[in-house]
Amino acid sequence: MTKDKRLKKRIAITFLLFSLSIFAQSTAESVDLSLKSLDSDESILDTPVLDNTLDQYRGTIAPLYNRYLDTKKDLAPIEARFREAGIPLFFTMIPYTESKFNPKARGYNTAGLWQFSKQSAKNFGLSVKKGNDGRLDIDRSTEAVIRYIKSLKKEFGSWYLADFAYGMGEGTLKRLIEKNKSKKISVLMKDPHFPSGTKAHFAKTLLLDAKIHYLKSEEKVETDTPQKGEKLAEEN
Repeated sequence: MTKDKRLKKRIAITFLLFSLSIFAQSTAESVDLSLKSLDSDESILDTPVLDNTLDQYRGTIAPLYNRYLDTKKDLAPIEARFREAGIPLFFTMIPYTESKFNPKARGYNTAGLWQFSKQSAKNFGLSVKKGNDGRLDIDRSTEAVIRYIKSLKKEFGSWYLADFAYGMGEGTLKRLIEKNKSKKISVLMKDPHFPSGTKAHFAKTLLLDAKIHYLKSEEKVETDTPQKGEKLAEEN
């Protein structure tokens, strides 16, 4: 390898490392803004357990983001309803992380865009009958989920706890809070009995919310395309 090529490669690697550090910083800042919208007084720096969890799921966000780009028009009226209800737009990301924005999706005892369980659906006014399953109706299920999320916020006092309860159920969250004598993310997520499914749900929704609602437009473009440093390094 010639001296010029070695120099070019060194410059490329330096640029790439710099770009990655800026990307990590801007991503952390956007995640912190998302956490703040959920009433959390903790940041990523305060919650290494959350930071580690986010690292596990960063690679899963690209297809969810692409699905969001394909369904933005369908999401718009849902976002309008959440704004009107005073609910953070974080919660409008749930259909992507839970059902891939498929209103006909079915899981284990769950269905629809919001993956309502049968009991939760009935509790908030949805019919769950053969041929008339309100969970599969976008309008009706969205109105029901707004009532549900607002009731969770009223019960637990913060939006992030409302999302935890949405993921694991009210009873499980109450037991975790009582056991740990704390409502902090940094404490609750360290508990070995914190459900792994709720960790995945919260991490994916948080990352998607941060990217869509808090990452600057030019930074979104940078994270969706190869960095110049990456191309230069490949060429050399």
